[in-house]
Amino acid sequence: MSEIQVDSTSPTLVKQAAIELVGLTTRTNNLAEQDIKTQKIGPLWQQFFAERAHKLTDGEFMYGVYYDYQSDMDGEFSVLAGSQAPQAGLSDVSVIAGDYLKFSGCGEMPQSVIALWTEVWRYFTSPECQYQRSYLTDYEVYSGDDSIEIYIGIKL
Repeated sequence: MSEIQVDSTSPTLVKQAAIELVGLTTRTNNLAEQDIKTQKIGPLWQQFFAERAHKLTDGEFMYGVYYDYQSDMDGEFSVLAGSQAPQAGLSDVSVIAGDYLKFSGCGEMPQSVIALWTEVWRYFTSPECQYQRSYLTDYEVYSGDDSIEIYIGIKL
């Protein structure tokens, strides 16, 4: 098992242009994701890898998008597993242009994703956090076999 690393310089503030993505979608909440019987995000990615990942070209990134938030991290939200490549029969979603905090990490999947999301939640619940989440769109970028970036939309 490889070591999981979270970038110690995270997060960095970035201005993001809108991104149009297509993929497979589901609706869930964080409570449901804690129970193997009610998880939807893991099965969504499994379906994406089985049906769609092999259609991506070399150098094309995979994205996970969190959107249509009911309220905050405790409410329902939609998830898209996809890419920028147009593919028939898929749902589309736009990553909203705006201000994001970028968190970076690497290591064996999916453990590195879980570790990085744990860092995101720790950061935003810290009394020292100077930013407030917008709960419009957040997204993950998978640019390699063991590299992940998580972008969290914020209010400035």
